[in-house]
Amino acid sequence: MEPDLHGRVVLITGATSGIGKEAARQLSARGATVVMGARDPTRGKQVKDETASAEGPEVQLIMADLSVPDQVRGLAREFEKRFERLDILINNAGVDVGRRVTTDGGLELTFAVNYLAPFLLTTSLLDLLRASAPAGVVNVVSGGHRGGRIDFDDLQHEHRFTGQRAYNDSKLALVAFTYELARSLPANQVTANCFDPGFVRGTNIGKTLPGGYQVMGVVFTPFMSTVAKAAHGLVQAATDPALASVTGAYFKGGKQVASSKESQDPELARRLWESAEALTG
Repeated sequence: MEPDLHGRVVLITGATSGIGKEAARQLSARGATVVMGARDPTRGKQVKDETASAEGPEVQLIMADLSVPDQVRGLAREFEKRFERLDILINNAGVDVGRRVTTDGGLELTFAVNYLAPFLLTTSLLDLLRASAPAGVVNVVSGGHRGGRIDFDDLQHEHRFTGQRAYNDSKLALVAFTYELARSLPANQVTANCFDPGFVRGTNIGKTLPGGYQVMGVVFTPFMSTVAKAAHGLVQAATDPALASVTGAYFKGGKQVASSKESQDPELARRLWESAEALTG
């Protein structure tokens, strides 16, 4: 049986499309109070209304552009104004762009959204998560992290950029951060885990892959996971009572699997943490 989530508060980013939207719907249907982080007010309001369950609490919306650190902090502050607890934080938002784009603050967009935003939102809400113990953080990652190679001399990909390299590096950073967070917190307070949805049809991720991989993607589309199935896996990773004390794990296909050796390097995670603090001010 699916766990009853009445009384539990969940914050999920990237909830206006794809896996995030479906996961928010499933969480609401189980009775959770769902708070959606969104960038587009019109789209956010539309999805909020579509997501709300007739039987569940009201779905709430907080606007923020996750590529801007001050807006990420604003999202955390607004959440703390509205709620006295946070049971589950799901960092789901992600981008996959094929060209180097910088934010107004000079940050490379892929790294800013896929790594710096989850880092900053999580650390900004850490006191509330601790106060809500037992609580959990689930970061949506990708098998692409296995192709990541962090270059601290070119962390913003100013000198050598491809869309796929930027995406892979950002996801490697996110996996390493998840493990470092897990190491720093007692499992009976706050757990931190990764969820890899695998290849999912109907999302925008993977659009920057080379042409040959794009063709393969079309051929293998019938064998890819659906958005609904991937979202169910995400919700399970976040709410399954059997996983309540599991932390520092990487889940894919309903199973705990090993991530890359590099992602498990504590020194890499420490340096990335320090870099994130510097880049986000």
